[in-house]
Amino acid sequence: MAIAQDKASSRFTIQRVLFIGASLLVAYLVIPPVFFMVRSSFYVSQGFGPAIFSFQNYGDLFSAPETLTMLANSLRFALGSSLIALTLGTLVAWIVERTNTPFKNIAYLSAFTSFAIPGIIKVIGWILILGPEAGLLNVFLKELFSLTSSPFNIFTMTGMILVEGMVWTPVVFLFMAVPFRSMDPSLEEVAATSGAGIGKTFYHITFKLAMPSVLSVLLLTFIRALEAFEIPALIGIPGGIMVLTSEIYLKLKSGLLPKYGLASAYAVILVFFLIIGLYYYSRATSQAQKFSTITGKGFRPRLIDVGKWRYLTTALVFLLPTLVILPVLMLVWASFLPYYAPTLKALTAFTLDNYVSVIRNNLTLGAFRNSLFISLTSATATILLTAVMAWISVRTDFRGRGLLDQLASFTMILPGVVLGIALLVTYLTMPVPLYGTVWILVVAYVTRYIPYGMRYCYPGLLQINRELEESAQVSGASWWMVFRKIVIPLMMPSLFAGWIWVFLISIKELAVAILLSRPGSEVISVVIFNMWGNGLITEIGALSILLMVVLVGMAAVFQKFSRRYGLRTLD
Repeated sequence: MAIAQDKASSRFTIQRVLFIGASLLVAYLVIPPVFFMVRSSFYVSQGFGPAIFSFQNYGDLFSAPETLTMLANSLRFALGSSLIALTLGTLVAWIVERTNTPFKNIAYLSAFTSFAIPGIIKVIGWILILGPEAGLLNVFLKELFSLTSSPFNIFTMTGMILVEGMVWTPVVFLFMAVPFRSMDPSLEEVAATSGAGIGKTFYHITFKLAMPSVLSVLLLTFIRALEAFEIPALIGIPGGIMVLTSEIYLKLKSGLLPKYGLASAYAVILVFFLIIGLYYYSRATSQAQKFSTITGKGFRPRLIDVGKWRYLTTALVFLLPTLVILPVLMLVWASFLPYYAPTLKALTAFTLDNYVSVIRNNLTLGAFRNSLFISLTSATATILLTAVMAWISVRTDFRGRGLLDQLASFTMILPGVVLGIALLVTYLTMPVPLYGTVWILVVAYVTRYIPYGMRYCYPGLLQINRELEESAQVSGASWWMVFRKIVIPLMMPSLFAGWIWVFLISIKELAVAILLSRPGSEVISVVIFNMWGNGLITEIGALSILLMVVLVGMAAVFQKFSRRYGLRTLD
C-alpha cells in the first residue's frame, strides 16, 4: 500500500513539474516579447542617446495624414484578396466535391504542391508575368497588338489584391472542400426534383448551408491578408502603396537609425485590428453547429451531373494547377538564361551556369544550411513542447491548465513582422545573447507555431484511451516510460504530420526572418529577398527551383499522411 502511494505521489510530482516547466517556458516565449514591444512603443529615440518615455509615437502615428490612407489600404487589400480567394476556392471546392467533373484529383495535388512553394517565390513569379516593363503577358500583348503601353501593371492595389487572392485560392479550396464533402445531399435532391437548375440549387441550398464555413474562411483569409508581408514588400513598396506590415518593415530598415518606437506603435495598432478580426472569426465558427447537416441517419453523398457544363467545370478544376504552375514556369524559364528576357529568342542562350553558381555560392549554401537547421530544430522543439502541453491539458486536472493553452494560442494574433520586432526589441534589451544568431530564429519559430502544434497534438492525444497509460502505471512503469513507450508511438501520426507542417512553414518564413537574421544567420527566404533587390533574377530562378524540389518532396509526404489520417493543412 505504501509503495503504491509512493508511486502515485511520484507521478503527481512529475506531472506538477511538467506543468510548471511548460508554463514557465511558454510564458517566457510569449510574455516578454509582447511586453517589450508595447513598452518600446512608448519610448522615443533621441538619436544616439537613450530613448525617453513619451506618447509621441502614437501622436505622430495618428496625426500623420498618410496613416488613414495606410489603414484604408490595409483593409482594402485584405478584403479584396479575401473575396477573390473565397470565390475561386469555394467554386472549385464545390465542383470537386459535389459534381462528377473529371480530373478532380489534380486539384488536391496542386493545392498541396502550392503549400510547399514559398510565398516569396510565388510573388516573384507573378511579377515576372504581370510586371509592366518585362512581364511576359505585357510583352506578349504589346507585340501582338502593337501597343505603346503595358495593359497590366502589377504594382498597383489591384495587382496586390489579385496576386494575394490567387496565392490564397488553393488554401481556401482545402478548407471549403471539407464541408462540401460532408454535406447531406437530400435538400439538393429535393431542389433538383422541384425543377431547380444547378445554379439555383447551389446558391439557394448548398451555398447557404455552407455559410458558416464561408464566413469563417472569409474572416481567416482576411486576417491572414492583413498580416501578409511578401506582397506588400515586393509589390506594394515599389508601387508606392503602403500597408501596415510594409510600414513596420520600412521603419526598421530605412534611415540611419531604426525607428523601434514608431515601428512598435504601428505593430500595436495592427495587433488591435487582428484581435477584432479574430473575435468575429471566433463568433462565426461558434455558430457552425446551427447549420449542421450530418445527422445520425445514414446518408450517401451523391454527385451532381454537370452535363453540358462539364467543359466549363473541368476548366475551373484546372484553375488551381494553373495558378500554381504559371509563376513556377517563369522561374524555370529564368533559371536557364544568362540574363532575364521574356522572349523566345532568349532560348538560344540556354545555360546551366545559374545552377552551378547557386550550388557553389557560399552565401546560398550557408543560408540553406541555416534554414535546414532552424527548421529541423524549431519543428522538433515545437512538437515536443506541444505534445507535453497537450498531455497536461488532457490528462491532468491542474487549475490553470486552460490558461496554458490560451497563453500559447495568443501568438496567433502576432503577425510575422510584429513578432519579429517584438523579439528584436526583447533581445536588444534583455541580457540574453541570442541577437544576431540562428537561435533567435529558432525561438521565433517555436513561439509562432506553438498554436499549430497544439492543433495536431491535442486531437491526437484525445484519441488515446487513458486506460492504456493507467494499466502501464499499475504495472510499475514510470511516467517517462509510459509517455515514451505508449503515448508517443500512438500519437506518432499526429506528431509526424505536425512536424512536417512546422518544418515546411518554417523554411518558407520571410516576415520574421527579414527582421531577425543578420550576416552569418541568413536563411534562404531572406537571401532570395535580397537577391531580388539586387536584380539577380536568373540566380533566383535556379535557387527557387532547387528549393522547391526539396519542399515539394516534403509536401508529398505530408499529403500521404493527411489523406491517411484525415488531417488538413493550415497557412
